[in-house]
This record gives sequence, C-alpha cells and structure tokens, in this order.
Amino acid sequence: MPDTKDTAKYEFCESENLMLSALSTNLKKLGVLVLVAGLLFVAYLIVSFIDPVPLMSISDTKHALFGAVDWGLWGVIAVLVIYLSITLIRLAAPIGQIVKSSGADITYLMHFTRDLTRMAGVSFIALIVVCLLLAVSLVFLVLIF
Repeated sequence: MPDTKDTAKYEFCESENLMLSALSTNLKKLGVLVLVAGLLFVAYLIVSFIDPVPLMSISDTKHALFGAVDWGLWGVIAVLVIYLSITLIRLAAPIGQIVKSSGADITYLMHFTRDLTRMAGVSFIALIVVCLLLAVSLVFLVLIF
C-alpha cells in the first residue's frame, strides 16, 4: 500500500466509486476467463503432443471438411486476439493524457476507467467465444484428428 501521509487527499464520489467497482468486477471475471482460455490451450497442446488415436473413423472427405472448419476456428480465434490486443493498446491514450495534462487528471482517469470497464465487458464476450472455439477444436482433435 503506498504511503499517502504527506500527499493531498482525494475521495471519489459515489458515481466514481460505482464505476471503479464495476471495473473491479469486470476485471476479476475477465481474469478467470483468461485463465480458462489458457487452460484450454494447454489441454489442446498436450493432446496434440500426445497425438492419440482418433475416437471416430471418418471418410477422407469429411476429414478434410473438419480440417477446414478447424482452421476456420483458429482463424476466428486469431482475429479475436488481435482485436483484444488493439483495444488494450488504445487504452494507453487516456493514461498518457494524465501525464501530459495539468488540472484534469481525475477526469482523464475516470474516462480511462469507463473505457477499461467497457473494454473488459467486450473482452469477456470475445473470450467466451475464444473458449468455445478452443473447446470445439479440442473435441475435433480428440474425436477426429
């Protein structure tokens, strides 16, 4: 905890506290979902490394079709990860304004908090999609490939 003994004190108002509380909740949920996505990816890598015998035997045509679908799933995952990365990079602007400006730090901080809260919500949805796609690809890997 930082030492605030010799600094000026500022207390957030009720609406600012609500915004910070929402951000805290969204970041916790997002952190859990990133962990789930990471665990699914690790499971995929382990199963891929072990290379078990497929549980289902399918024709070459269906195998090619499922292979194309699997590639598509990974393409969507890549696009979502790129989108999330760009969104995070864009969040640096309000923090930069706090450093560059004078007299409006709290305003810029609250804009950053609002944008980060919104981004965490969108990221949560995107990561749910990533987790579902990873799970489908993992099922394909176990059953077919």
